[in-house]
Amino acid sequence: MLVPGRELLAHAASRRSAVGSFNTYNLEITRAILKAAEARRTPVFLAVGSGALDYAGFTPLVEAVLAAAREASVPVAVHLDHSPDVDTVARCVAAGFTSVMIDGSELPFEKNVALTRSAIEAAHGVTVEAELGGVAGHEDRSGDQSTDIPMTDPDQAARFVDATGVASLAVAIGNAHGFYKGDPRLDFDRLAALAKRVSVPLVLHGASGIPDADLRRCVALGVRKINVNTEIRFTLFQSLEQSLRKGVKGYDVTKLFGAAVDAMQATVEERIAVFSQA
Repeated sequence: MLVPGRELLAHAASRRSAVGSFNTYNLEITRAILKAAEARRTPVFLAVGSGALDYAGFTPLVEAVLAAAREASVPVAVHLDHSPDVDTVARCVAAGFTSVMIDGSELPFEKNVALTRSAIEAAHGVTVEAELGGVAGHEDRSGDQSTDIPMTDPDQAARFVDATGVASLAVAIGNAHGFYKGDPRLDFDRLAALAKRVSVPLVLHGASGIPDADLRRCVALGVRKINVNTEIRFTLFQSLEQSLRKGVKGYDVTKLFGAAVDAMQATVEERIAVFSQA
């Protein structure tokens, strides 16, 4: 069933857990995410980024994702991930998205505030997530992490939330998009300070490759939404490579992609199990 994003955040807060946000690019990934959520009987954010919209086409992908969310037996929020502009936010809200993210994290503080306010106005009550600080890397690719990442300042984050009225805040504590080069080093003291100072749910981007124990610690310290993208794409590629190496008789598309769906479902279920444990 399709539900507002704030309902999933409230559900996670009430359980002191985190809800997973999983990026999709096509029907197979969408199916894997929702099958995992139904198997685990847990709500999820079904996230669509600008790269996916450019790849698949806005209307075909959006209509397919929304239809799948409505048919799911668990609560699903369809979420716009990392939009740099208000026009895309408005278009997705008009299409039926129940959660959107405006990303002004590369802007100066006041411009980020202004952009976020504009996005909230354009969202007409739909849940809006924003970002403060720098999460390195790219949501559609791997291997771009920097060790010189501007992290989120707790006092500035509190001012940002008060100034914008945003529903949730993505923070930078040493996390990065894509798999990590070396061991990720998260600033848990900073996260604890953010949770104490910020009045809305905190979001962690770039969870692929972070050890389970660290993710559980993030949840225990107050993270209520965790984003995963690269890990699912890695599983997809791995499954396709294995199937093609073994050979698929009769060019059976359903067997080729069916195996990939099963593999991605297992990956998403594993992440859900971790996020639900504080």
